Amino acid sequence: MRYRTEIFDLMQWHYEATGFNDHQVHCLMTLSSPPDEAALKKAVQFSLGAMPILATKYASLEGRAAWVSLESPDLERAFVATGDEAVFESERTFRIREEVGPQVRFCLLRGKRSALAVTMNHMIADGSGFKDYLYSVCETYSGIMRGEQTDGPPAANGGYRGFDDVLRAFGPISKAAAFLGAGGASNEEGGFIFPLEAGGELKPFIATRTMAGEKVARLREHCRGRGATLNDAALAAFYRVLARRLGPSALDGLQIPIMVDMRRYLRNREFPSLRNLSSTAITLVRQSAGETFDETLLKAKANMDGLKRRRIGLGGFLKLSLLFSVFGEAMASRLLGRGLRNPLICMTNIGELDSTKLAFEGTRVESAYVCGSIKHKPHFQLALSGFGGTVTLSSNLYGSPADRATIDDFLREVEEELSV
Repeated sequence: MRYRTEIFDLMQWHYEATGFNDHQVHCLMTLSSPPDEAALKKAVQFSLGAMPILATKYASLEGRAAWVSLESPDLERAFVATGDEAVFESERTFRIREEVGPQVRFCLLRGKRSALAVTMNHMIADGSGFKDYLYSVCETYSGIMRGEQTDGPPAANGGYRGFDDVLRAFGPISKAAAFLGAGGASNEEGGFIFPLEAGGELKPFIATRTMAGEKVARLREHCRGRGATLNDAALAAFYRVLARRLGPSALDGLQIPIMVDMRRYLRNREFPSLRNLSSTAITLVRQSAGETFDETLLKAKANMDGLKRRRIGLGGFLKLSLLFSVFGEAMASRLLGRGLRNPLICMTNIGELDSTKLAFEGTRVESAYVCGSIKHKPHFQLALSGFGGTVTLSSNLYGSPADRATIDDFLREVEEELSV
C-alpha cells in the first residue's frame, strides 16, 4: 500500500536536509507503577493498524516521494522495553529513520522506576496530532486492560492529511489580507544567534525545567489580571532573557518566530488523522532598557493580539499552497528546499497534555511533557508543554556539555522571569 506525501511532510524532511533539526517529536512520561507490558505493546501495534501511515517507510518511487507500507516483522520496532537506564536515556532522543520506519517508537523503562519515552517522526504529525495519538493509545490500552479491546485494531483510519480544510475556512478577502499583510511573514532567518560553544563533541540532548503547579497558577492569575495569556508571558520572558544574553541591539531588533496550531480555524477539531497543521508567524516585541516584566508582557500581548487579528499563520499556508499548485510537487519541493530560511531563534508552545486522556488503566502518569525536534547548531528553540498544572520549559540540541550547561542556565533565567 502507498500513501501520498503532503506538503508539510516534505517541509519537515527539508528541515533536516537544510540543517535545522532532526524532525522528531518526543514525549516522556513517568508512571506511578509498571504498566502491563504485553497490553501496552498490543495497544501500540493496534495503533499501527488504526493509523496505517505510521506503519510505513518513506521512499522515492518513479520520481515522487511516497509512504510505503512495511512488512509485519518490521512493525516490531515500534515497541521496545528495557531495564537499563542508559539505554532508556538514549531512547529519549531516539531518531526515527523515515526511510526505514515505522514512524513511531515506544520505549518502556522497567525496574526501580517506570517511565515511557515516545518518539514520532514530525513528517507524520505536529505536536497537537502527536498528543491526540498518545491519547488514543492510552484509550486502547485501558480498553485492553478492561477486557473491552480484544479482537484486533479499531477501524482502519487513513484519513485526510492535507490542509485545504483550513484554507476553506476563509474567504478571498481574508486570504488576500493574510497573504499580503504583515501577518503573512513566516520565513525569516533572523540576525541574532544564541550564544553556544563553537565545535565540541555534539550529542543530542533534551534540557528541561519544570515549573511547579503553584507557581504556574500564580502566573496564570497574574496574566489574567492584565488580559494576557500564559503564552504572552512566556514570549515576554524569552525576549527579556535573550536581550540580556545578546546585548543592547536585541532590545529593539530581535524578532522571534513562533509556531501556530492552525486547528484554531477549524470548526471540527476532532482527530481524524495524523497530520501537520502548524504554521509560523514572526513576533516583534521592542523593549526599552530597564523596563519591568509587566511592561514587556503588555507589549508581547499587543503584538500577539495584532497577529491574531491578521489571521496568524494563514500567510504561510497560502504561500505553500500557491507554490505547490503552480509548480507541482517535485519542482515545488526543490524550490522549497532552496528557499527555506530556518529561524536561528524560535519558540513553540505545544500546549497542555490532558491528564484525563493521558491515562493508563491501573497506573497513574505522574509527570509528562512533549517537546519538539532536536535542533542543529546554531539554531535554538524554547518549547513549552503543560501537564497536571505544571509547565515544562525545554530546549533540544545536538550540542556539547558546555552547551547543555548554557541552556540549563537559560531555562533557569526564563523561569525566574515567570516567577511573579
